[in-house]
Amino acid sequence: MTVTVEELEAEGWPEAEQIAHWEYNNKGMQSHMFAVHFQLTPLSLHQWWPLKDVHAFCLKLCAIYAIVSLGGARELCIYLWTKWFRQGVTPCRFENFVARYVGSYEPESPKSIPELLDAHRRICSQVLLRQGILTTEDKPLKPLPQTVDDRLDNRYVNHENFHLEALFHALFIVIDTKPRQSSRCRLTYDERLREDIEILTALPVLLVRTGEFHDLRMGPIDFAAIETVSEMVDGNKDVRRIALGDAVDFVLELHRQNTEFD
Repeated sequence: MTVTVEELEAEGWPEAEQIAHWEYNNKGMQSHMFAVHFQLTPLSLHQWWPLKDVHAFCLKLCAIYAIVSLGGARELCIYLWTKWFRQGVTPCRFENFVARYVGSYEPESPKSIPELLDAHRRICSQVLLRQGILTTEDKPLKPLPQTVDDRLDNRYVNHENFHLEALFHALFIVIDTKPRQSSRCRLTYDERLREDIEILTALPVLLVRTGEFHDLRMGPIDFAAIETVSEMVDGNKDVRRIALGDAVDFVLELHRQNTEFD
């Protein structure tokens, strides 16, 4: 479906969501943000991945591991894209984005926190080892599509500029509950989208600290800022039960604090 910014403005969408919604529908951003679907399995964790898989983890602020199937994760994709714009963060032009979605819902996939911590460390190790390699194993990627502001920095077409964010090492999000479905039979597309965003904002997830803080300029991550909107899980001070909206806001705030030291 093709939409215009004017149509979204007339429907009452806030400016940031107008741009996000426009780019998602007109630029095919779902494939961009969730490029190269990655499914965690014992086999995939011990394989040498194609560089396209490695690069898909670069420039993301955190990982979101879904241990329940979200289907195509389309609603989650739009939701995160909208949050990215709403926070006033730089548009997702060079694959920089708030999160990398990873499926971990197959029967043999990691599910427990210790298993996911081990998988996360394996992912980080391989990406760190190969993040700066030019595309020699795969065909070169095409230049990324220009965004609404019509700017494109061609340096990022070459993968030597790709890197794993320090924040990516330090924490991740786990989706362990399927979001309820919106009332699709009674709603228009835009009404469903708004309801989906509301559902995902309140979706309970797990926020996990990994203990890997040495590369963070701001120092170790403190959960004090989310104390009133989250709760400790099973007595583990590094795992908090929190709404997805609050978790994403916390990740974006940590990113803002960390970049103040640049």
